[in-house]
Amino acid sequence: MATIEEKLSATKEAISHKPPYCTGSCPLTAADGLLLYICGEEARWLNLPTASDEKLKLLADACDPATFGLNQTDVLDESYRKAGKMDNDKFFTKFIPETYQLTERISAQLLEGEDQQRSIRAEPYKLNPAPMRVCDPGKDSFFKSHKDTPRGSDMFGSLVVIFPTQHEGGALLLRHRGEEWTFDSAAAVTQSSEPHFGYIAFYSDVEHEVSVVRSGYRVTLTYNLYFKSDTTLPDSITAVAPDDAAFKDALSTLLDDPGFLPNGGALGFGLRFMYPIHVAQRSLQHLETRLKGCDAMIKRVCEQLSLKTSLNAIYEVEDYDDGEVQVMVKEVLDLSDWEVDEMLLSVLTARDRGVAIYPYGTAAPNVQNALEVAWISDLTTFTRCRTDYIAYGNEASAAHAYCDVSLMVRVGGPGNRVIS
Repeated sequence: MATIEEKLSATKEAISHKPPYCTGSCPLTAADGLLLYICGEEARWLNLPTASDEKLKLLADACDPATFGLNQTDVLDESYRKAGKMDNDKFFTKFIPETYQLTERISAQLLEGEDQQRSIRAEPYKLNPAPMRVCDPGKDSFFKSHKDTPRGSDMFGSLVVIFPTQHEGGALLLRHRGEEWTFDSAAAVTQSSEPHFGYIAFYSDVEHEVSVVRSGYRVTLTYNLYFKSDTTLPDSITAVAPDDAAFKDALSTLLDDPGFLPNGGALGFGLRFMYPIHVAQRSLQHLETRLKGCDAMIKRVCEQLSLKTSLNAIYEVEDYDDGEVQVMVKEVLDLSDWEVDEMLLSVLTARDRGVAIYPYGTAAPNVQNALEVAWISDLTTFTRCRTDYIAYGNEASAAHAYCDVSLMVRVGGPGNRVIS
């Protein structure tokens, strides 16, 4: 039988287990489905969503055999990769990832922590001097397992866009740290009656391969993903979270153990993503609808278990008896007009502003109504705010305190975990 420590560890791992890729599909505009290309001295065009096999075969025949990178060189070996490619000086398409906010989607879905706040750019894949390629593998095409070659120190991944052409097979298989995932591109582009393109983005260290295309033509555009220097991202992007079921099962098992938080307490979840906060706003409730990735998953699963979640500011302040003490407050405090002539701990815990908290399994501080907190995921500094105030001792001086926002869940004792 698993111990409480093992159940805690399993719950933590269920949160941190996030696939190293993200996928999705978007409606394709009529103009972006058009492809113009050159074959010899002849110019041709086709509408990819409605193109016949005959027209797609003409496109495939106009492609050159696709190479792959090996030891910093491009190698042609159809026993390892059988596919076609077309360099950008041979074709034209109006399709641009930014039109569909793909870079913003990838930032929100794939990245975490400080990287999540960094904007990215999708640069068409460079093959020799050509800055873009279109891959058009027909029947029996494939690409064996490989990793993409980084094209710069700020490159972190790849983006593959799959156009809505009829095909079977050609699924993308990904492997990372002993796990494997499958992205079925054929299903992604045929899930709706209206033309949709599919996309998948993944980190550069992910091993991947394209399975055999059994029929039809799989047309893709490939991009390298780089970090940009600016950091502005829209708030409206919703991220894809890890698997809900694994976390729900692990959390339920932990809470069912009567030895875990026998007197009740709280579950603490450090935020894995960055969110904008300002002292002037004070309330943190506006952030609840903006949670992303595993942060959103935690809130969603807790609600499924009837557990009430709340965002709280965690201050770390000094106490005469216990040294550093953490205080959980419902909102970011604006103390700019305050004159604090006592320990900040007393101010934060007065009048039900906040409650002192201490880590699960440790001795409680000498503070009234201190709450025991089991940190399922460590408190992070990704969403941090500074509070300034005037401290009075022998003389007045400017002082400040930092708070870090976390997702908290109050729970009762065994058999009564849900607190209304």
